[in-house]
Amino acid sequence: MTEETPNPFARDFEDQSLRSLYRKMKKTALARFECANRMRRHQTFSLWTISIFSAGLIIFPIVKAFGIPIHVSTGWFDVMQVGLALMVLVLSLLISANNVGDKAEKMHRCGLEVNALCHEALPFCRTDTHDEAKYESFRLRYAQILTVYENHDPIDFEQVKLLLPGEYKLTGPQRFFIRLRYCLNFWVYAILMIALITCLWFAFVG
Repeated sequence: MTEETPNPFARDFEDQSLRSLYRKMKKTALARFECANRMRRHQTFSLWTISIFSAGLIIFPIVKAFGIPIHVSTGWFDVMQVGLALMVLVLSLLISANNVGDKAEKMHRCGLEVNALCHEALPFCRTDTHDEAKYESFRLRYAQILTVYENHDPIDFEQVKLLLPGEYKLTGPQRFFIRLRYCLNFWVYAILMIALITCLWFAFVG
């Protein structure tokens, strides 16, 4: 006798209560706040990277103007200057295209709206009686909020799992890899800083 294949959507029908909806909304609010924080970090790191690169580019014409000795040929020195300038240009275009500051504000606003809905629903969750009308009202309002804003990224929900150890029993390696994936979101800034330091090192130290 073959075993019956479990329905992967069975849990969707286990608990259609206001308490279940409250938990979903609370996790969504936390994920949106995490997304907003991540976008703000992107904005901060990118602005600092552009500022440091711009300051580094100022060094190149100053070196030529004052005849400061360098450890590379003039041709390579000019190539480094052009390469760093292109990196600043590309980074500036990426920041403008992604508009992380605006996305951070929208994610934070969405989190506030969902969180306010959670506070409104909380008193009704303390009773054991099931009110279908209340459940449907909050569900529709929750759905309306979600349709206005774009969704967060999977890594933001992974961060929520770290914030809720009571609901998500993660092992040590799982927690480590979640943090690692989060840090890898910002790898480009580390690469750019390494490129800048390497160019300056070869140019002036050799």
